[in-house]
Amino acid sequence: TMESNLKTIEEENKVIEQQNESLLHELANLSQSLIHSLANIQLPHMEPINEQNFDAYVTTLTDMYTNQDRYQSPENKALLENIKQAVRGIQV
Repeated sequence: TMESNLKTIEEENKVIEQQNESLLHELANLSQSLIHSLANIQLPHMEPINEQNFDAYVTTLTDMYTNQDRYQSPENKALLENIKQAVRGIQV
């Protein structure tokens, strides 16, 4: 019984590992799509998006959308609209 349980757990772990690999691959594809879509959009006080600053760029975007009350200037509203347009075509 213990051997059977161990074998079942090992098979479940293999399935989970395959799912994790698939999710990581999908995340990499989404990251590349986002980088490609936002390549021409410059956030304030940041370099253009690339693989090296991806996390910081996404954190800044998250802050901008979470705290839109702090980004009420016409320039920032236009920037947020440009970002919406740029990412609209990304398939999730």
